[in-house]
Amino acid sequence: MKKSTDIRVVKTQKALLCALDELIKTKKLSNITITELCTKANINRNTFYYHYNNIYDLLAEYKQLLMNEFSNVLDANRQRHSRTGLEICNIIYRHPSFMSIIISPNCDLDYFDEIFGLASEKARILMDKNHEIKTTEDNLICTYCNAGSIAVVREWIKGGLKESPEEIANIIIQASRTGPIPLLFPNE
Repeated sequence: MKKSTDIRVVKTQKALLCALDELIKTKKLSNITITELCTKANINRNTFYYHYNNIYDLLAEYKQLLMNEFSNVLDANRQRHSRTGLEICNIIYRHPSFMSIIISPNCDLDYFDEIFGLASEKARILMDKNHEIKTTEDNLICTYCNAGSIAVVREWIKGGLKESPEEIANIIIQASRTGPIPLLFPNE
């Protein structure tokens, strides 16, 4: 389903992703049929097949959409790390069903790692351009910050995105700047 502003297309895609999010909670992605998905989404199978060949096409297209959004944010905000973190959290927040699907233990795709691997790689490249990563220690610190940020995002998604994007971006930025210990034990 190509990016569209047609409200019917947007509603159809949202219905499919919401239905898939529900189905994947109890069933492996590879075992979910188009019929089940369409029934759950209250979408005609012909409508599904008009846009996609299979469920993997739906997810691959959505993955590419998110990777493009992440790339655009990272490319546009080369100097403003706090703004970049907030914009990435906003993207995640706008796509709750897809994010929930890709972190599900029943999802047999590694889309979460692909998406955030791209984000980490671009962030490292931008960091290197703005502050040369000269030593192994610099590299390890970048790795630590990226891994911690990804872990926070994963837990946020698992928890149902209850916190605002601003709250999550702030946690990630503060923990990356000061480390987690001062945040956990502020009086020590």
